[in-house]
Amino acid sequence: MVHISEEEINNIRKRADIVDIIGGYITLTKKGQDYKCVCPFHDDHSPSMSVSPAKQIYKCFSCGAAGNVFSFVQNYEQVSFVEAIKIVADKVGYQLSGNFDYEKKEKYSLEYEIMDLATKFYQNNLVTKKGLQAQEYLKNRQINQDTINEFQIGLSLDDPATLSELLLKKGYKLQKLIDLGLTNENTSRLSDMFIGRITFPLWDKDGHVIGFSSRIYRNENLPKYINTKETYLFKKGENLFNYHRAKKYAKNKELLIVEGQLDAIRIYSAGVRNVVALMGTALTKSVLDLLKNLRCQIILCLDNDDAGLNATLKNGDILIEAGFEVKVIRLSGSKDPDEYIKEFGVDAFKKNMSSPLSYLDFKISFLKQKYNLNNNEDISLYLNEVLEILNNNNDDIYTELTLNNLSKEFNLSLGTLKNRYNSLKKVENVAKEVFTPSKVVENKLTSLDKVTRKVLYYMMNDAEYIKLYQKKLGYFTDKNYRQIANEIVYFMEKNGYINIADFISYTSLLPINKLVLEISGEDEKLEQGYFLNYLNLIKKKVRENKIRDLKKEMRKEQDVHKKMEMAKEIAEIKKEVL
Repeated sequence: MVHISEEEINNIRKRADIVDIIGGYITLTKKGQDYKCVCPFHDDHSPSMSVSPAKQIYKCFSCGAAGNVFSFVQNYEQVSFVEAIKIVADKVGYQLSGNFDYEKKEKYSLEYEIMDLATKFYQNNLVTKKGLQAQEYLKNRQINQDTINEFQIGLSLDDPATLSELLLKKGYKLQKLIDLGLTNENTSRLSDMFIGRITFPLWDKDGHVIGFSSRIYRNENLPKYINTKETYLFKKGENLFNYHRAKKYAKNKELLIVEGQLDAIRIYSAGVRNVVALMGTALTKSVLDLLKNLRCQIILCLDNDDAGLNATLKNGDILIEAGFEVKVIRLSGSKDPDEYIKEFGVDAFKKNMSSPLSYLDFKISFLKQKYNLNNNEDISLYLNEVLEILNNNNDDIYTELTLNNLSKEFNLSLGTLKNRYNSLKKVENVAKEVFTPSKVVENKLTSLDKVTRKVLYYMMNDAEYIKLYQKKLGYFTDKNYRQIANEIVYFMEKNGYINIADFISYTSLLPINKLVLEISGEDEKLEQGYFLNYLNLIKKKVRENKIRDLKKEMRKEQDVHKKMEMAKEIAEIKKEVL
């Protein structure tokens, strides 16, 4: 695990101009003293992100994303904080010294350790004498040694509990092995989940093994595939197979989505690196969020059967609804990409990839198979379905071209088609007005929250306000704000200075970092008069809250003596205000 000192982090941050770094990812336009750009962290169509060279921070005024150069790279590249530091260091030509003094503690470090051991155990089994038959199977499937090594393919032995016994001997708890889906529960004796199968590790977005897929390799009357059960670590609806490798090749370009893990392995090994496989038939919100981080075009290349066709239509609709540009490849002559490449070769597959259909063209073409287009009634049904598809499309040029093509193909007046299309559009717009629920503001900030955040923002930017806070207030009742204030004071005392960009780096591994990033997005000119007013407002609000709470307690209290003490305390607070 990499350790990087706070001093070295600050040195890298000072060398890395945030305008240069962010400008290397997206286009920046100078507006006054700052720079503007389209925010890459939400579906932004007008420049809503501001980058401040003076403060070395960024802020999106639409989605609220904010931070310094490291947090931008971390979120844009979808990497850990330490990896973001290394990326920025490389960009500015800074050689990390290796004199590191802290690390990020991963939440599931123990679980990752166990899964890594299980992976290595399975890999080792494959190269023993007991693995000869499995090796032969993989050879016949044209999976070479490089691919076996790359994807850490292994073998679970026929002995029923070899993995469980090994892990128990190393001191891991049986319940933990059951929870991770490595060991069966409720059996009369100890038993591994996978017995006598070829194993394929399943990774999360960061490359940690979180589960396994296993396949029979002998002529056995057993289920062909068994996967790790759903666990707190492995949730198939939140992951894509091979995403951790593919993401760096797909960023801002295109991503190929296939149906099976062997399809992804075959394609990746053939040199097409930007490929992932589904872990379920339909894309979930979690997976869509992973894809949105890549900001790329999606190409669907699912199995060439009815199930694959339906999955293409279902997932294509989901992706279009989510705002993706989607294209489709349908391979003919083979069931899936794995078989296609083995039969027709890599070049034939790459040729298909170079000329995919747009999803809407694919969907409209598919509709033709449903109808008898020699029948006027079917033609009418077909055209109405196509117009419904166009109604949900935001590309006016595509709509115009399609309407023209339909007019020529069916010898219909273009005006008739446009009138029908416009009537559908009107109905759709009315429906949106009627059925779109009003926005509900979640986690609405109180007036005390707002003023407290302003005080903390001032303190992050100038040591003068830290001293005023210590002298005139010195304490927040909210534990999170209090911790931030304490960390600001500690940072100042330790380093002899304060600036917002370095303080963001300092808190990057603390639980309060998210709140620090939110507060860093405050945009206000620093004026001492305002700051003193904010402190007074906080003191007033704290007293009001204290009086309110005491009055509530008084109403519940039965002891007259205690009630008198509370009344006296309320009077003292009011006297202090006067």
